Amino acid sequence: MNLTLLRFFSHEFKKRRKKSALITFALFWGSLSILLLLAFGKGMSAQFRISFSGLGQDLIMISGGQTSKLYQGLPKGRRIRLYPGDIQYLKERIPEIALIAPESYNNWPVSANRKEINRTIHGTTVEFAQMRTQIPQMGGRFLNASDVKDGRKVAFIGWKVGTDLFGTENPVGQKIVINRIPFTVIGVLKKKLQDSMYQGPDADQIYLPYSAFTQIDSQLHIDRIHIQPRETRLSMFIEERVQTLLGKKYRFDPTDRYALSIWNTIDNAKEAGAIFMGIEVFLGIMGALTLLIGAVGVTNLMYAVIKERKQEIGIKMALGAKRRVIIQQFILETLFIFVKGTFWGLVTAFNIIHLVQLVPINYDGFGIEGYLLRPVFSFNTFLIFLVIVGTLVFMSGIFPAVRASRLNPIDSLRYE
Repeated sequence: MNLTLLRFFSHEFKKRRKKSALITFALFWGSLSILLLLAFGKGMSAQFRISFSGLGQDLIMISGGQTSKLYQGLPKGRRIRLYPGDIQYLKERIPEIALIAPESYNNWPVSANRKEINRTIHGTTVEFAQMRTQIPQMGGRFLNASDVKDGRKVAFIGWKVGTDLFGTENPVGQKIVINRIPFTVIGVLKKKLQDSMYQGPDADQIYLPYSAFTQIDSQLHIDRIHIQPRETRLSMFIEERVQTLLGKKYRFDPTDRYALSIWNTIDNAKEAGAIFMGIEVFLGIMGALTLLIGAVGVTNLMYAVIKERKQEIGIKMALGAKRRVIIQQFILETLFIFVKGTFWGLVTAFNIIHLVQLVPINYDGFGIEGYLLRPVFSFNTFLIFLVIVGTLVFMSGIFPAVRASRLNPIDSLRYE
């Protein structure tokens, strides 16, 4: 590319500045649309993964059910309950289990600072924290092995429980009374997004060592068993093994899907992730189509320019201009219009995304805004944008450019 080509381009662009302004705006709007749609689509997928992990990481949750089939002379309709001994029973027989923890819960009045609330109280073990994303705020901790072994009267509370009972005070080290028995708060749950739950959001829950829980609750069975596989691909195998082993122990048909209630969050996460990926792709296609409208406008403009400059092209070719110079000139004009429109679209989208990211998320009332307030402007988004723009630049410029280079100089000079 030489200086003559640049002078050609500069002269012709100045003559058509007003005509190209509308096309430039269309490209700006298309670029803004595709970048925002890609960023918000990717942000929604990322927020889903974060909010779903608020329930826990790679969890299989098992609770008792009711038989629906006759088995070995036993009637259907029998209630199946789980017991503390099932934890060790399953752990010994299924080596594919990485972590396993029991959970029992009940509703009791909780009081402190002359305030009383009703909350769900859970009894569990140390492994529960890692499996259920129970991350303490600074200065506190979750239950440890000594708490469970010694049956200590300690409690780990959700942040809303702390606010309801202690206001702005730090709850750690404070006393709370559960079912007329005092417990010491050792930690407060760090705020997190959570859109999957049972017994309400974790922000409203209180967790005790399982051994301490059994001292204030008379039930002998446990309400739920939490299992984390060593590898996510093993989740279905572990489900089948649990069904078979507990079926053998409690005498129910292993194929009876109502005897146990099994919630496999790994499969749920995969299915929901695929849905959000589909939404992300759909939004990207919509943005690309918006940008395509601007590209069509550029192509039409280039064809109109060729018609207007037919004589001029003929003169240049008669004076010795080669076909590649004509092609390069039209490609350069197309590229400049694209760069001008898409650059400002890129800058505007980048600033809008960062402004939206500054809006705080309401953890206490997480809703659809929680998915929309964290758009992601990543390198992959930028790369996809460049590929789409590059393709449209080539397609918009190459056909008019080739057509212009094939004009017959004699016919062009006769053009009125």
